[in-house]
This record gives sequence, structure tokens and C-alpha cells, in this order.
Amino acid sequence: MQLNAVARLFYSPRLLLSTRQPGSLSSVPSCGLHATATLNDAGTATKSVPEKPKRPMNTYIRFAQSIRSSLASANPQASPTDISKLAAVKWQSLDQATKAKLEEEYKREQAVWLQKNAKYLSQLTDAQKEEIKLERQQRNEGKVKREQKRMLKELGRPKRPMNAYLRFCAQNKPAPGLSKEDNKMQMKNLGMQWKRLPEAERERYTKEAEAEMKRYQEEMKVWEDKMLASENVIAVRKKNVLLPPSPASVKAKKGGIPVVDSAPVAKPKKPTSAARP
Repeated sequence: MQLNAVARLFYSPRLLLSTRQPGSLSSVPSCGLHATATLNDAGTATKSVPEKPKRPMNTYIRFAQSIRSSLASANPQASPTDISKLAAVKWQSLDQATKAKLEEEYKREQAVWLQKNAKYLSQLTDAQKEEIKLERQQRNEGKVKREQKRMLKELGRPKRPMNAYLRFCAQNKPAPGLSKEDNKMQMKNLGMQWKRLPEAERERYTKEAEAEMKRYQEEMKVWEDKMLASENVIAVRKKNVLLPPSPASVKAKKGGIPVVDSAPVAKPKKPTSAARP
């Protein structure tokens, strides 16, 4: 478990096996409902869902893409966001004749895509449809997690410190720019070094981690009270609660701000073998 955590710390691949594999599938797009990959008995990637026809760009996106390169050349210091804003201004001032022409192009491509997509959907098996549904669900869940992470970062949520082992690895991390295999080997070596580490050295990392965790708990308590007082209850009530509300949050409750009870809900006990029919 610790080795996996370290691997994520120093090597974080952003592509899932279900969307891209090295080699023959490296050109498969990772967005949209495109072909997904599975491993056969030989260990090679094979397509399990055929590639879906690409939906045509709408009128505005079509126009923005057509002028993006010229806007970037004319404004070399502009960020991608600035370029998008400039494209929006250009779109607002575009004459109706040009907009109508772009709309006609979009409608023609949309009609062709609807036919191709209908044929594509009719050829899918029930298993492939279920796989696409699962992939869409995983993407949506990932989007929710990213949005929640972004929200917590904007709200200034304290960052959880590393444990003793991860602190050891961070201080002895391998050189950057390693290949995936070399990085895995480095992580394996760090794990063996940790096991051979003298007890006194390991205790030093443990005490440092405990001190950081104590500081983190204090910061979390202050942050949670601040969130409760500012009515950002959702920020601390979805698997983020570290400590129960302090007296400061009780005062916030008296002031009319709803405070959700942070006491953990007891899970139902599993029936023993004797109680089973």
C-alpha cells in the first residue's frame, strides 16, 4: 500500500488503461466515447468497443477554431483564455451572412453524423453498451472529484501531511525524468531501504510525521469552523471531516447557521454465520 502511494507521489500517469495503451492504441483519443481497450490472454491490448463517430463542432466553436491561430499570432503574449475571449468578441461582430454560412455547414455535417451514429449504436452489443455506460459513469465521477478538489483548494483546505514512510521517500526521491520502469525500480529500492533503516532513523521520521499531523489537525479544526461560520457546510461534510465541530461552530449554530452533526453513523453489523438461514 505504501509503495503504491509513493508511486502516485512521483509518477502520476493521467491516462487510464481503458482509454489508452502504449503502442498501437497511442493515437486513440481519450475524450468522448471512443474505443476502449482491454487485455487479451497474450497481454496485448485489443479494442472491445468500436470507435464512435466524432460529433461535428457547433457554429461558434467552428468559427473560433478557424481564427484561433491568427489571433495567437497577432497576440503572442495572450493566454489561451485571452484568445478565447478575443474570439468571442470577433463572433459578436461577425456579419449574419457569414454566421448563416457556418450554420449551414454545421447542419450538413450534423445530418451525416446522425446517420453514422445511429448505425454505430445499432451495431453495439449489450455488453459494449454496458461498458460505454460504465465508462461514462467513471468519467462523471472523476469530474465530480476534480470539481470538489478544486473547490477545497479555493477554500484553502489544509493539505494533509505525509506519513513517516512517505517523508522518507520524499527526502530520498529519485532523479526526475526517469522512465516508468526505472521509476518503479527506484520506488522498490526505496521500500527496501526503508525496511533496512535503523530504528533510530525511522523513529525520527515518525516523530516528524506525528508533529506535522498534530499541526494539520489544528489547522483543520480552524478551517472547518471557518467553513461552518461562512455556510460552506458542504465543504466539510463530505468525507472531509477530520474532527468534530469545536465551540466556535456551536456559536455559529446559535447565530442561525445550520450545522450538521459530524458524529459518524454506525454501520450495521454483518450477520454472523449462526444467524444466516
